[in-house]
Amino acid sequence: MLRRQGMYVASLVFAVSIVLGGCTMRYGDFTIGSTKNISQLSQKGETVTGEDCSANILGMIPIQGPVYPNLKTAIDRALERAKGDVIADAVITYNALPLIVFNQVCFKVEGKVAKAELGKK
Repeated sequence: MLRRQGMYVASLVFAVSIVLGGCTMRYGDFTIGSTKNISQLSQKGETVTGEDCSANILGMIPIQGPVYPNLKTAIDRALERAKGDVIADAVITYNALPLIVFNQVCFKVEGKVAKAELGKK
């Protein structure tokens, strides 16, 4: 009987940790990140953060933002904050909070914004 209760408690702890556990992945470190064509880079400016998140119910019904977050949108938001063209020393992070009913996924970009001489396409 005691062994059965122990197995029940262990299973419950495992199930709760799976349900409440989130996920964070670091997509990488980049010397320069931009969504624009660049021909020359000026001095680095202030450090900024840009984020694009989505939240949904049951993995299908969006309640905040798009169905899936976009890395380009996160970079663009960081560039718009400091009115720059490129992000130097960029760190890109992916965060996920998968719960059974509610899910949230985010791209976060952090780095130093700089002005650049934009190239022609």
